[in-house]
Amino acid sequence: MRRVLTWLSVSLLGAIAIAVWAAWTFQLNEHNQLLANALEAERQRNFVDMAHHVEQIQAMLGKGLATGSERQNMRYMADVNRHAAAAVAAFASLPLPPEVSTATGKFLQQVGDFSLSLLRDEAAGRPMTEAERAELARLRRESAALSQQLNEMLTQYNRGGFRWHRPVRLSWSTLFRRVEPPVATAGAQSPAMAALLDGGWAQMATKFEQMPVFIYDGPFSDHVNQTPPALSGPAVSREEAGQRLASLLPNFDSYRTVDVTETGGNLPAFSFRLAPAASRGSTYTVTAEITLQGGRLLTLLNDRVLGSPTLDLERARAIGREYLARVGYPDMVPTFAQVQDGTAFVAYAYRQGDVIVYPDQAKVKVALDNGEVLGLDARQYLTHHRPRTLPAPRISADEARARLNPALQVTRVQLALIPDAAGTGERLAYEFQGRMDDGIFLVYINAETGAEEQILQLIETEGGTFTL
Repeated sequence: MRRVLTWLSVSLLGAIAIAVWAAWTFQLNEHNQLLANALEAERQRNFVDMAHHVEQIQAMLGKGLATGSERQNMRYMADVNRHAAAAVAAFASLPLPPEVSTATGKFLQQVGDFSLSLLRDEAAGRPMTEAERAELARLRRESAALSQQLNEMLTQYNRGGFRWHRPVRLSWSTLFRRVEPPVATAGAQSPAMAALLDGGWAQMATKFEQMPVFIYDGPFSDHVNQTPPALSGPAVSREEAGQRLASLLPNFDSYRTVDVTETGGNLPAFSFRLAPAASRGSTYTVTAEITLQGGRLLTLLNDRVLGSPTLDLERARAIGREYLARVGYPDMVPTFAQVQDGTAFVAYAYRQGDVIVYPDQAKVKVALDNGEVLGLDARQYLTHHRPRTLPAPRISADEARARLNPALQVTRVQLALIPDAAGTGERLAYEFQGRMDDGIFLVYINAETGAEEQILQLIETEGGTFTL
């Protein structure tokens, strides 16, 4: 009788345990489904947004070619720059292989910067040259082809039930099996849709990699990126690069390394792909690059889901500056910033004494929900930063001020080292910030010759400060 009661007790406890486990897995699967759907909705929205902005880019480029008015063309180029920035932001959030994201993202950045350079030239009274018009026509054709390809991919994705992320359900069949959720899936692992995904993006990347060298006066131009870097220091091995990365990421222990590759270009580096330590499979959420020479942190990108913002832009600026000093980039001061989609993108420049050295720039992306640094781009800093003996100004600030338009009401003046017009040299200048009519302007007067080097207009919005 006692044996029967024992078996009944064991059976009852087993049934209770199974019921509890079933209820727990049901709740866990429901929660996982909600999170996966939210992330999927964000990815699909970003893809649709990217297609929309690329479509607008090619339309505005076409209008810029068709108009005979410089004033109208300035308007169209401003729209191109705005849509290009939005397209880059949407594209950067898509979980694509680096070989795809690098080529396409670079093209979009260059289109935006080329339009901005045309806008600045025409605002300064320099009309578009025939070479620039030919370049604009080529960019319109490339943008139109990209827009058509994106729309075709979007249509076929929708027809095939495409998902960027498919939730993993916990069950007896998956409990003891290695689960590797794909970065992107098509329907029920459809080979045709998978081929479309790989083929569409791969063809796009190959097309942009084969584009001719893109030269213009802007920070993302190829001739600037191909400048021999001033980076110094001993070469590091893959193991040493991993140790360096571990010391630079405060929460490195919460990640595991998925793979490590070597990248070439102007600044060769080890590229690390990291995933949360508790996850399985090859899906990564963090990428970071450590330079082969010197072991410096080159880039960082964390693609986590953001919460509701709790920090303002001023706090984000301070966080970014503290982070730069911690990872080996001290004496940086914030220059321009932008707030978008719950993050702050802040540009910093190196300060040597009382001179702002604009060629030595780094960009930081800060999450506004908890202040975590989600991104870093130190390419420009590592390319240009070196020990400098700055020349002493040959004219005083008052003498430089006398060269300004008398209508400009100066609010701030400081010394700055700026790139010359060709992007191959540097000039020491007085940077005057002032107001005229309803605009805020930055005027750069050469501190040696007194010549006016450049004028930028500051555009202040709720999302940050921009220059034209």
